[in-house]
Amino acid sequence: MSDTSSTLGTPPPKRGDRRWWLGAAMAGVLLLAFIVFVATRDTRPKAVAYPVAPVTTLPTGSAAPAFSLPRLGGGQTVTLASTLGTPTVVNFFASWCKDCQAELGNFATLSARTAGHVTIIGIDANDADASAAQTLLANAHATYPVGVDSKAVTATAYLLTALPVTFFLDAGGRIVHVALGTQTLASLTHWTDALTLGTVR
Repeated sequence: MSDTSSTLGTPPPKRGDRRWWLGAAMAGVLLLAFIVFVATRDTRPKAVAYPVAPVTTLPTGSAAPAFSLPRLGGGQTVTLASTLGTPTVVNFFASWCKDCQAELGNFATLSARTAGHVTIIGIDANDADASAAQTLLANAHATYPVGVDSKAVTATAYLLTALPVTFFLDAGGRIVHVALGTQTLASLTHWTDALTLGTVR
């Protein structure tokens, strides 16, 4: 008599078992994909572009604000009104400003070259050490008048937010060019020649 309970062969899988294995396989694939993502993602900080506001300056063609400042080292008051009728270069600087120190010799040379044709004025702005400014100017052989603007009142009127800044004015006291940063002798010569020859563009 045969015993059906001992029939050889593997019983067919139940439908519930197939679903379990399919779910386990999908979970394994998702886990592997996550591991690959974590291992290969770029963790370097992303550069963020922030809007940069344009530098504010007095517009060309506008009248330069008047000033009357005590002269560095003593002497006659330094005023803008006294330069009317002559092209004028006004340089704002300070003894603590490294970029300012680099250009003072160029202004000294320019002043010597243009004497009688262009007026050079320095304004020592927001500077608590007048003696340091005098030493810098002496070392640069600068003899042009320098006004003391220790509380930056004049610098504020000219909308300055950094130093150095140089203004080129025509004989009527109108701004024809604003130069930001350290100026070379070539740049200074270009703009003063343009002032005296009437070729400012």
